[in-house]
Amino acid sequence: MNKIKKLLSTLCLLAAVSTQANAALITQDLIEVASDGSTGIIGSITIDTNGALYDPVFGTGEVLSFVSFNFLGYDIPVEDGYSFQAIFDTNNIYAGIEFLDFDIDFSLPGWAFQGYFDAFDNPDYNYFTVFDSGSADLLFVNGLALGQASVVSEPATLVMFGLMLGLLGMRRKMQK
Repeated sequence: MNKIKKLLSTLCLLAAVSTQANAALITQDLIEVASDGSTGIIGSITIDTNGALYDPVFGTGEVLSFVSFNFLGYDIPVEDGYSFQAIFDTNNIYAGIEFLDFDIDFSLPGWAFQGYFDAFDNPDYNYFTVFDSGSADLLFVNGLALGQASVVSEPATLVMFGLMLGLLGMRRKMQK
């Protein structure tokens, strides 16, 4: 009977931890790639993989909103995101965002900007543009790349992991 209890508690802990294992925040720098090949960080983006739309056929997750978006020194409010899509590999979230498409109408400086990034496409097709919202004049366009992904586990995952360690410690103490 003791072995059955141990097995059942282990299975419950594993199930609880595995359901939250991929829930994380992914943060990446947005990098401008100029026509002369020079690069510079122009912002950063953070997405939450929790609640993503999962595609089991391709093993990807899709999010339609960002947690934070900094662009050219401005923090963009979520409600200014006219259109947003980010896709990541659910089996390797540390690879970061594999596809990014955004269209932002940012009222503060009067800019609208768009961006497109596909990790598996020709890098020449990855771009961002900045427009004047009032006149719709193109202010500038350049290439877009993403920096190294920084992945932070969701607090629920950390709590479950801590609970698991605590229960294992209690079990060991009770056995002595």
